[in-house]
Amino acid sequence: MRLRSRLVGVTVLAAVLAAACGGDDGSGSSTGQTLDQAVAQGVNSALNGSSTSAASATTTTLPQTLDEWEALADQQRAAIVARIKDNTWGRSADGTTVTGPEGFTIDLTKCPAGWSETEGLTDTTIKIGHTAPLSGTAADFGNGSRAMDVAFKYYSDQGVFTDKAAGTTRRINLIIKDDGYDSARTIPLVDELIDSYKVFTVMTTGSPTTLKVYDKLNQRCIPHPLGGITGHPAWADPVNHPWTTGL
Repeated sequence: MRLRSRLVGVTVLAAVLAAACGGDDGSGSSTGQTLDQAVAQGVNSALNGSSTSAASATTTTLPQTLDEWEALADQQRAAIVARIKDNTWGRSADGTTVTGPEGFTIDLTKCPAGWSETEGLTDTTIKIGHTAPLSGTAADFGNGSRAMDVAFKYYSDQGVFTDKAAGTTRRINLIIKDDGYDSARTIPLVDELIDSYKVFTVMTTGSPTTLKVYDKLNQRCIPHPLGGITGHPAWADPVNHPWTTGL
C-alpha cells in the first residue's frame, strides 16, 4: 500500500496537464457569493491562511522556472510525508487496514484473493494504465495523455521515481488505450489493462466513462487517481470508493 499510495502522489502531474477538464456536469458557476463558506474555510486552513475569497484575494509570488517549481514540489512532498509519519497513517502492522486523515480507512481484508500491493511493479518499471480519447469528438483531450507520457519519460530519465527503502529506481511505463470517449469501449479496455497488462494503477478520462468502471476498480482494490480527470462529485466517496480520488 505504501508503494501504491506513493504513486498516487506522482500522478498529480496529470492534474496540471488537465486542469481545463475540471468541474461537474452542471451549468452553474461558483463565485465568492455562492461558494460554501465551510469549504472556503477548510481550503484556507489547508493553504496556511492564504485567502480563498474574491473580496480579499492576496497576491502570491509563484515559481518562475521549472527548477523552482520542482523545488517547491519537493518541499511540499516532504511536508506531506512528515505529516503521514507523525500521525502514523498508512498500512497497519498486520496488513489489514489503511488509515489516513479525518478517520479515512480502507479494509484490505475485502480485497480479492490474490490481490497484491505490488502488482504492476518490477525493480525497474511502474506500469500505469490509462484510457483516453485519442480519437473521436473529444480527441483533443488525448493530447493531455500524450503530454503526461512525455512528462513521465522526462522524470524517469531524471531518476525521480526512486524507492529509497527498496533501493530501486523505476521508470514509468504509461500504457494508453484509446476509448474515443465511449464508455462502452472503456469497459473492455480497463479489463485488458488490469487483467492482461496487470498495471499498478489506472487512470480514466471523463465522467461517463469513469462511472462505468470505478466500481470494478474499487472492488479490485486498484488505485484510481484523479477520478476521470474531472471534478464530478461522485469521486468524493471515501466510504464506498476509497481507491478513487477526484481531481
